[in-house]
Amino acid sequence: MSDVPSELVHEILRRLPAESLLRFRAVCKGWRRLIDNPSFIRTHAANQTSSTTLLIRNSIGTRLCSLTLDSLNFEDTDQTIDLTPVKALYRTGVPRAPVLPVASCNGLILNSHYDIDKTWVIWNPLTRQFHELPEFEGHSRLIGSGLGYDSASDDYKVVRLDDLWGCRKTVRRTSIYSLKSDSWRVIIENYPCDCIWPNQIVGVFLNGALHWLSRDSVIVLVLETGRYHKLPLPEPTGIAELFETHLDVLGGCLVVSYYYMITRLDGWVMKDYGVGDSWTKLFSFGELATIGAMGRLRPVAYFKNKGHVFLQHDDDFFWLDIANGSAKKVIIHGLPHNFTCQIVPGSLFRLDESCAAAVKITAGTKRKRRTTIKKNKADARVEHSVRITDVWSRSDLTPETSWSGNDDYYGDDEYF
Repeated sequence: MSDVPSELVHEILRRLPAESLLRFRAVCKGWRRLIDNPSFIRTHAANQTSSTTLLIRNSIGTRLCSLTLDSLNFEDTDQTIDLTPVKALYRTGVPRAPVLPVASCNGLILNSHYDIDKTWVIWNPLTRQFHELPEFEGHSRLIGSGLGYDSASDDYKVVRLDDLWGCRKTVRRTSIYSLKSDSWRVIIENYPCDCIWPNQIVGVFLNGALHWLSRDSVIVLVLETGRYHKLPLPEPTGIAELFETHLDVLGGCLVVSYYYMITRLDGWVMKDYGVGDSWTKLFSFGELATIGAMGRLRPVAYFKNKGHVFLQHDDDFFWLDIANGSAKKVIIHGLPHNFTCQIVPGSLFRLDESCAAAVKITAGTKRKRRTTIKKNKADARVEHSVRITDVWSRSDLTPETSWSGNDDYYGDDEYF
């Protein structure tokens, strides 16, 4: 390895998943110094927008596991896939792993609950490290929350939006927690009057800002400045009644899902961030016997360079090939019933070294050997059988929109 230029080694390592890099720290002292370097960790995190690591949670939050979508061969009808158990966070006063999707950023998760004001936790599922946020003071009703990264200050920040109680009129407050300073501060600018949809109070992070869905726009909070602005939503199409809307960040893009009663699901992607006119319909299809009600279908991952969308429907998945106008049903046997899932890339970020307050670890140094044994057992991968079947081709779907043919997207004038 001494003959390989250090720049090339750096370039190769930053493209590898964090799980592999944690093992490679044991290769030599040079690799350990590189992988632990804060600059390398920042570079690696910025390269994870196309991550395919799917975190899965059972219905009661007692069991977590992860799988890599890249390990699926969609041309193979019958195959096996490895699922890696993820040790859940158990601590008195801390809620169990929340229903996915949750507030997350660069592989870190905000573990919170709208009914529990005293204990919020930033958690790294890969390293199993966590950090408790200081108690939030005041009586209020939580309206929104989120976790993001401010590159200008190299700081992870937690945001909560509240309606204050005990006031003659509604008072709205925005509070921002800094991981570096381990403290809350209230910013002067209150969030806009638009009501955040109650079914989606968790903000999604993209391009240094948190985003919440309101009835007619996307509310944006820029973490560096603490200033708000709005982005327009795409205009719904057709005469069907729109009954539900979801906002996600998938594949490094804002994605809006429009649900029209039980008959149709439209997926929109913002091609150019911040440009309202760049909303483009990604797919549109109606109810099929092979799927059923559209309301239970949720986009989980979007791979822009391939023109693929991965969706969850109840306890199964669907893989959409937008360029070819086809779809496959993916059944992974052995997954928990009524699971929820979310793309969460592995993170090298070390909470115990990078935040002001010391991280509380569940096992002490005197039990280090025993803890290591348990960890290895918990990391044991389990094989699950997978069944992949063709569901439909372009002829089964209504072509309601054309697929963008510009250089940033896969395909040429393709549609669902």
